[in-house]
Amino acid sequence: MPGDYEHDVFFSYKRDDLNLYWRTQVLNILKRNLAEELKRPATVFVDSSDIDVGHRWPDSLRQALKSSRCLVCLWSPLYFQSAWCVSEWRSFLERERRFALGSHGLIAPLKFHDGEHFPPEAQTAQWLDVEQYSSILPVFWNTPRALELEDKLKTFAKALAAMVEDAPPFADWPVFEQEGDPAPNIELRRL
Repeated sequence: MPGDYEHDVFFSYKRDDLNLYWRTQVLNILKRNLAEELKRPATVFVDSSDIDVGHRWPDSLRQALKSSRCLVCLWSPLYFQSAWCVSEWRSFLERERRFALGSHGLIAPLKFHDGEHFPPEAQTAQWLDVEQYSSILPVFWNTPRALELEDKLKTFAKALAAMVEDAPPFADWPVFEQEGDPAPNIELRRL
């Protein structure tokens, strides 16, 4: 739909950083809860399932960024070392600045790992910490910890629904393009 949003959420993650099964489970829970909150089906762009064979994925990513209301990102130190991930994040930061959203915004982060080595701008954002639930074993989803994560994602979906509903009107949003992979933000401490 030219001139309107196509997606409620752009899901941003570092491919090498996550177990596919875990990511799929989290996405399914999030989509279900977001739809409940919005009282309609939720549209979430995920590159691994929403880019058709034969399409140029960089162009598809740019179009999806422009046509998504907000961003959910799975943050880790590796996320911030990826030019694509940083481009996705910074594109939404720029949108927040242009729309002068102030203390609330369009980015809903899930902290997958660490947090200490995130860029300063990311460290000021409130995130949901899912690190203690990031098991790569499928059996995790049959444990009480999985139920805890599901409860946390339900609360997260409420906040995300508010972001979706409060998103600025559609515009020709800029896409920030990071040149090369960013330098890691890692400080070596003295022993």
